[in-house]
Formats: sequence, C-alpha cells, structure tokens
Amino acid sequence: MTLVSDSTATPRRTPDTRNSTPRKSTARPRTRDGLARPKTGEVRVRVGALGLSSLGIQAAGLISAVGPEAGGFAPGDRVSYRTDLDASDYNALGTTPTGFSIVVPERDLIGFPKDVAVESAASYLPLGLVARTVVKQLHSVGRGNRVAIAPDPSGADAFVAAWAVDLGATVVDAGSNLADVVVTEADYEAARRWRYGNGLAQIAAADVFAEVRRGIFDDIAVTTYAFADADRAHADLSERRAASPILLLPVAA
Repeated sequence: MTLVSDSTATPRRTPDTRNSTPRKSTARPRTRDGLARPKTGEVRVRVGALGLSSLGIQAAGLISAVGPEAGGFAPGDRVSYRTDLDASDYNALGTTPTGFSIVVPERDLIGFPKDVAVESAASYLPLGLVARTVVKQLHSVGRGNRVAIAPDPSGADAFVAAWAVDLGATVVDAGSNLADVVVTEADYEAARRWRYGNGLAQIAAADVFAEVRRGIFDDIAVTTYAFADADRAHADLSERRAASPILLLPVAA
C-alpha cells in the first residue's frame, strides 16, 4: 500500500529531464493539497487507526472523498478495510505522525456506525469476526451451554469466550468433561478461512460492532503503539512479546 501523509511535504528539486526520453505519466491526479483523487469506484480514506494481529492489518478511518460511481459511501462515513504493510510502509508510517490518507476500492470497505470508535473498529473487527463465525456458524452457542475453548495464539479465544458469555453460556476449562460445546484449534482455522459473500460481510461486521457497543470486549487487553513505532510493533507481535490485537495510532495513547 502507498501511504500519503496528510502533512505538508518538503519541496524537492525538479530533476533535469531535457536530455531524457519523454514518458507517459502514470501519476494519480491530485488535489491542491497533494492528496490523490479517487478514480472510478474508489474512495479516499483518512486513516485514524490500524489494528495489527496475526490475521493481518485492519485500517479504520473516515472517508474524505469519493470517486465516480462510488455510490455506497459518502464523505464523513466511517469505514474499515483489510490491508497489507511491507517494510517501506512501516518506514513511511514513521513520517506520518498525524495520520495518512489512502485511496482504496469501495468494494473493500465495511462501514461502521458513529458510536463505534475508530480505534475499536481497527482492533476488534478481525478477531471479532472469527469469534462470530465460531459461536454462530460453526457452533450454535446459547443460554445454558457449557463451552470449553481451546487457546489460540492469535487471541481469538478471548473473543470467543466473551461472546459465548454474552450469549448466556458458561465457559469451562478446556478439556472439561462438563462441556457440551468444544471449540477446537480446527474451529479457529475454519473461521479464519470463512468467506462471507453477497453483502453478508457487512451483516457479520454489524453483529461485531453491536457487541463492541455492548462492551463485551472491553476487558480484552489491546497494546498500543504510535505509527512511528510500527516496525517495533510488528516485531513484538511476531516474537510474541505483545499480545494480539495491537493498535497503531498517529500518536500513542
């Protein structure tokens, strides 16, 4: 992904191209403030938080501009989307302490309501979707169930436990012979591979955000880093020095 700082860039010298062969420009048209203009079916998002976990990176922010034929969202809407970061992106994050903007296809976006914080959308959505798939798709957890939950390195087990309790179930020790629902490592793997089609992803995400509003995930620890420390955050997650999810913010809390 290409990061575009929202701060004013330092002017660079224009290279001398008098003896070079003219080439067709592939640069994206930009606004007067230097931000890329979204093309057909695209929107520009002002990213306010990044959630980092073993599932990938979830960005969340506000739409600042929409391109032609991008009719599902409008400027000011709050959206989240899955993205990727490489080494150069981590370095770029260190130069954008006040945030950055990025142009993404509208089809990749999931909207979330105004009463859900950008930070919550970035940090809770991926593992929340895994938990939803486990308790509602792979199992049908409800009131009176006794649920044994296998540990998960990604941290999904904490989300499954929180959701199960909210549904009226009781969480028992893994391996307990009292359990009538057993969540296994295979369930986590199946949930990560689960694909929601035909608009169902937005419905599933709405379930997660409803649980976020209810506060069921509030006791799950989230480690916070500044954008400038993104490289260290990724290393800490890889080496399991920090638990998932990790939250990256323009300025560390």
